[in-house]
Order: sequence, then structure tokens, then C-alpha cells
Amino acid sequence: MSSRRNIFIRAIGTLAGDLAVGIALASACTWVIQTAALGVFLAFVLWLLAVVASLAVSQHVVHPVAKALLSDRRLDDGIAAAQSLARELARFAQGSSTPPWDFMRSSFGRYTAGFTSKAFRPR
Repeated sequence: MSSRRNIFIRAIGTLAGDLAVGIALASACTWVIQTAALGVFLAFVLWLLAVVASLAVSQHVVHPVAKALLSDRRLDDGIAAAQSLARELARFAQGSSTPPWDFMRSSFGRYTAGFTSKAFRPR
């Protein structure tokens, strides 16, 4: 679909992962400094090590995981499923008398109609 949209979603996911890693390491540093009653120099060294570790984890763990989990195909499939479900919910909300499980089944059926594998087809 739209490569700009996918790049934006991937950037937000990577930024969220980077922030989570940074906050986790900052919390660990704060806990170690308070528990061990470290001096000013050792506290500075610990913070410096935490910053370097955060950058390393971000570069070697968070970015490859975000790239693998948020591939173009997966993003397009997820957005197509969400759009299909939103269309069906809007149709249901406009007063159709179809029970919720029927529009869920029809939405999933239209979404999986493009798959060639039998594993993804509804039974």
C-alpha cells in the first residue's frame, strides 16, 4: 500500500522500543545507585555504561526486531483487516439486523479470500 505510512508506523514502533529500553536501564541504574549508595564518580560511570548499553541494545535488538515484526506485508495485512472490520462495524452500527458474529465471519472471510494457503481459509 503506502510506503510512507509503513515507514511512519515502523518509526513510531522503533521509537517506542528505544524509549522502553532507555527507561528500563535508567530505572535499573537508579535502583543500583540507591541500593549500593555509590559515590558521585561511580554513579557517573554507571550512568555512562547505561547510556552505552542502551544504544547497543537499541541498535542490535530493538531495530532488527522492529524491522522483522513490522514488515511491509504484515503492516498491509493488518491495516486491511482493520479497515475491513471497521467497514463491517459501520454497516452494523447503521442499523443492520445482522448479529455481530455474522459480520465478523464475513469480514474475516473477505480478508482471507486472497490467501492461497488452506491454513488461513475459514472453515
